[in-house]
Amino acid sequence: MSKLAMACVGALAWQASAAGGGGLVRLPMKRHEKTFAEVVSSIKKRNARLMSTASVNASAFPLPVHDFEDMSYTCTVQLGTPGQTAEVLFDTGSSNIWVPGKHFGTHHVYNHRASSSYHANGEEFRIEYGSGPVAGFLSEDNFDFGGVSLKDFTFAEIDDVSGLGKLYSEGKMDGIVGMAFSRIAQNHLVAPIEAMAKTGQLADPVFAFYLENGDNSELIFGGVDSKHYTGDFAYVDLNAETYWQVGVTSMELGGRQIGRGGNAIVDSGTSLLAGPPEEVESIARALRADTSQGVLIVSCARMAGMPDLTFTLGDAHFTLKVSEMVIQKQDDECVLGMQPSPAPLWILGDVFMRKYYVKFDYGQKRMGFALSTATSSTTVVV
Repeated sequence: MSKLAMACVGALAWQASAAGGGGLVRLPMKRHEKTFAEVVSSIKKRNARLMSTASVNASAFPLPVHDFEDMSYTCTVQLGTPGQTAEVLFDTGSSNIWVPGKHFGTHHVYNHRASSSYHANGEEFRIEYGSGPVAGFLSEDNFDFGGVSLKDFTFAEIDDVSGLGKLYSEGKMDGIVGMAFSRIAQNHLVAPIEAMAKTGQLADPVFAFYLENGDNSELIFGGVDSKHYTGDFAYVDLNAETYWQVGVTSMELGGRQIGRGGNAIVDSGTSLLAGPPEEVESIARALRADTSQGVLIVSCARMAGMPDLTFTLGDAHFTLKVSEMVIQKQDDECVLGMQPSPAPLWILGDVFMRKYYVKFDYGQKRMGFALSTATSSTTVVV
């Protein structure tokens, strides 16, 4: 069975770096599973929603591509004094922190009245996702995880999650910590990664995701861990300080050019690969995939002879075998972790990040990519 989503759990603590000294903040991750039917239903609903909101949200991309059905990662953080626990998604495709300020289902709630370090702000806050809005108001309080502490940090208390509906009320995620740049932050707030870098609490202003289908996935702040990757990093400079965005020099399927290049973002808030509809459709035809409402299904038995997909980012080549894009299977039906997106670029989500260990280098405004040591566990056994 494929492991589509993961969540980090357990105590957060400073540990010595296995990659050459210095303090690292390690956030261990635990996987979650979905059935074949749940995966297919999730992709169909998400695709219908994304396509229906494409024209409305075209200027606000990539908010429409976030897929809260899959709740990719949750990590324990603390807000206020004494610290109040929240389980949050660390999301490289947004730049704000928001947590619930009232009860929704069984979620943790941030109660500013119980915090001695709270400072009122009150400015209205609203952010639009593909499924609809979340809204509330701004507050200022301490934000802590592991050994990192941001004092008097401004974030949003949410009292309206109508845009997320049951996807939120029945999910595991309390809120979001956006890890992109301040330039795209709602209300012109300082993004968490910028605030972290300015405090000097990290040995190096970088973070890295290590994803696998086992129980050892990990998000690291302050450096990287050499046991999580092999070979050297291939570095690609960002071409915009908004999302973690780089240029796509070319994209090929079995050596044949697909599309016209463009841009790509690496987005931990998106479980799949998402790309321009015409390019995804071209790939689906070449793989002879059955498609229904955005779900790509191929014959598991024929995958060994299918061509590889290669992204060239800068001068570096990154290849995914079809088997490495499978997120669930049933009998001879293998679901590919790929879908069309209303955005005119590629979103490289967890499917890509399971094969490639990604170093998000805020200090040098670049990303480093290396082959993950989890590569052997990235595919569904077929």
